[in-house]
Amino acid sequence: MPATRTRPSRPRAICAALRHGRKMLCRRIGDIVSGPDDMVAHGFATLVAAVEAAFRHEELIMETLGYTHLHEHREENAVVLSALHHVLPEVERGDHMLGRQVLSALVDVLDLHRLSGELALTVAARPAEVRARGHAARATLHVATRRPSSR
Repeated sequence: MPATRTRPSRPRAICAALRHGRKMLCRRIGDIVSGPDDMVAHGFATLVAAVEAAFRHEELIMETLGYTHLHEHREENAVVLSALHHVLPEVERGDHMLGRQVLSALVDVLDLHRLSGELALTVAARPAEVRARGHAARATLHVATRRPSSR
């Protein structure tokens, strides 16, 4: 089924909602990492499910907006989820240190991923006639409007 491209009337609100979701996810990660070992063991699987749900939600919004780099974004999500699923059995068997290390790294990945996601939504939601103002905006406009490379 082809994606329907829409222009949200409030792209900032969409970005803010996604940012809030990521912030809450990072807060949950922080709570687990700073908690006792049994919290890591019991909370890891639930957290993986929460990351999956957050990624699906984000991808759905990007698809609805007609984001041209959605395939690449999904690939990045798949790599993160694969890593989480790969270590899940080890964490459940009691490797709490590995769980803490992976979750700490996940916060950094989510921060980077959040920035790229917000850029994607902003570009996808931007009306075509909008022009960059200011030297810095013009200098980086090519990043936001790059065309997908042929593979």
